[in-house]
Amino acid sequence: MAGLNRMIMTGRLTRDPEIRYTKNEIPVARFTVAVNGIKRENKEAEVNFFNCVAWRGLASICGEYLKKGSLVAIEGKLEVKAYELKGVKKTSTEILVDNMLMLDNKFFKAASNETREDDSISDEVSI
Repeated sequence: MAGLNRMIMTGRLTRDPEIRYTKNEIPVARFTVAVNGIKRENKEAEVNFFNCVAWRGLASICGEYLKKGSLVAIEGKLEVKAYELKGVKKTSTEILVDNMLMLDNKFFKAASNETREDDSISDEVSI
C-alpha cells in the first residue's frame, strides 16, 4: 500500500518568491514560509521555516501576487533530496506546492470589489 505524503500549513513568506524558468520556459517559484509554533510558558514560540517550490501556472501566480510577509496556506508534498557538495553528503527538504491560498485581507477585499463591479455591470446590461 502506498503511503500518504501531504503537508498543509499556514504562515508568512520570509522574502519575495524567486521566479526562474527551465530550458523549456516552464516557470518555477521558490520561496520560504515561516510557521509559528505554540508559545510555551516562559519560552518564545518556536518558528519553523519551510522551503517551497511551485511549478507552471501556480509559480506564475506566486510570483505575481505573493510578497514578503504575505499570509498563505500551502498544501503539498514533502520531498527530501540527498546530494553531495565538496565530498560532504547533505540533504535538502522542500514542499512541492500543489495548492496555495492567499489569506491576506487585501486579497479578499480586492475580490469582493471585483464581484461588486461585475454585479453592477450585469445589472446595467440585463433586459
